[in-house]
Amino acid sequence: MVAPHVPPTVFDTAAYGGMCSSADPRATAAGVQILLRGGNAIDAAIATAFALTVHEPAMSHLGGQGNMVVYMSDSLETTAIDFNACAPAAAHAGMYKWTPGPTQGGYRFVTEGDLNSTGPLAVAIPGNVCGWLTAHQRWGVMPLSEVVGPAVHDARHGSVLTARMAAFIAEHRARLVRYPESAAAFLHPDGRCKRQGDVLIQPHLADTIASIGDERYASFYNGAIAAALVEEVGGAGGILSRADLACYPEALLWVRKPDGVDFKGYRVAGATPSSNALLLNLLAILDGLDFQHTSPLSSDQLHLLVEAMKLAFAERSMHIGDHTQVNVPLAGLLNPAYAAHRRAMIDRSRPSFPGPGDPWAYQDEQPSPDKLLCTAPTTPGVFIGTTHHSHVDRWGNMVSLTQSLGDPFGSCVMVPGYGILLNNAMKLFDPRSGPRPAGINPYRRPIAPWPTLVLKDNTAVMALGSASGSRIPNALAQILVNVLGHGMGLQDAVNLPRVHWSGDELEAESDLPAQTKSELAGLGHEVQYRHANSPWFGGVHAVSRDPLSGRCFGAADPRRAGAVAGITLPGG
Repeated sequence: MVAPHVPPTVFDTAAYGGMCSSADPRATAAGVQILLRGGNAIDAAIATAFALTVHEPAMSHLGGQGNMVVYMSDSLETTAIDFNACAPAAAHAGMYKWTPGPTQGGYRFVTEGDLNSTGPLAVAIPGNVCGWLTAHQRWGVMPLSEVVGPAVHDARHGSVLTARMAAFIAEHRARLVRYPESAAAFLHPDGRCKRQGDVLIQPHLADTIASIGDERYASFYNGAIAAALVEEVGGAGGILSRADLACYPEALLWVRKPDGVDFKGYRVAGATPSSNALLLNLLAILDGLDFQHTSPLSSDQLHLLVEAMKLAFAERSMHIGDHTQVNVPLAGLLNPAYAAHRRAMIDRSRPSFPGPGDPWAYQDEQPSPDKLLCTAPTTPGVFIGTTHHSHVDRWGNMVSLTQSLGDPFGSCVMVPGYGILLNNAMKLFDPRSGPRPAGINPYRRPIAPWPTLVLKDNTAVMALGSASGSRIPNALAQILVNVLGHGMGLQDAVNLPRVHWSGDELEAESDLPAQTKSELAGLGHEVQYRHANSPWFGGVHAVSRDPLSGRCFGAADPRRAGAVAGITLPGG
């Protein structure tokens, strides 16, 4: 096969004083503003996180969840903070009636009345505020009240709706109109959807963020905000309690050493086994494949990528979940010998459809009798209302942070007087009866996003992550193959057309070369083509830094209309 022509190089954004990349230019600007005022990458990340709730409210909010990976250059320490949502104490497997029907890549469950996705019963214990403020308290250098300043200003004075946010409002109008606070925020008084160019004025949200800047998270988990949140959810039939919120900071927030795997001479670190086990297993399989003699858009490379994706996603259905309640054979999944065993199953001449393997045979630690051991495949849910941002500062500190509401606008429930949208993370669980890794259980975590750091010689050199649910690990793997395997620049790698497999169909962006499309069909692949630069294939935002020169680089995904910006200080 003759390799197709690789698209011409697009130069990365470059600077020496730091770099921020996010899915909204105004949120990126908030991070850059903090860097210019002397803040570090952690300050910039938290400023961006709050700003995204103002400018991209469909994707994440104060009532959402997420996780992050942080690298501090002075200590050479890499730390993960998992602030994913958890099922309330009263949650149980029979709380929804599952309705059999079409799935979304095999990872979507419909329940009677959509109770797991819309309304108060869809709300899990939110973690965003706790996670963001824990990171700031541990590593930030600017006062929190100053860090949240850009978000407070923009919420109070107005955020112009983008075409993308206006489209989400139109798409989810039937859900939003059911809840008066959400309808008042995103619809006109006569019920018409707010449109591109309309200005969102969010005074309640501005006051809430300002109060968090002064009081930190005490009110959110134990005070007036917690009381209002539980009153709104419980009054409408939800099960979230004051005790659920109160226990989150001490009992449910995780601060831990990240897991990692070697890939093409680098160390790739992720936040939590409930997410990164899949990505790291995929990278372990890909590490043994030689991509130097293939073009990034050739049928040869894409065939190998897709077949490796199938192997990794087959493991997800059996072996990946909340590792505090579910037996996760992480050491086996990342064992090079197991990766080689699975990689040998790839047929280079045709597609295959493998099942899960036995990673327990490749590690010493065996299943705990106190945790669930899955014996039949299950299917966890998928994040759609998600966003990611990446940051690096002049000192080499790095942050990769992903935050989410679950679906766009989450549960569509907004807390009166506070402007807080609440997640619908309960839809990420498998509602069917029986013991399942993704099944509903008190305080269990659902599948989590995939923020990622790349290290070389114990020094962080890249931060990246993405939105778009089950497409996230596949998008990140393609970026890492093309940057670390081919030596491409960040923006060039982000811009390339992508492929995706997560369970029931192979999808690709339509701007793949015609020759590649023909050869993939010749190999036997049935491909569902979506339009070029489709947001369906993720929104990757990445930054990197050369440890020797201090030069920073960044890329923003055109699929999500994001922006990357950096600073170079006088004399820097």
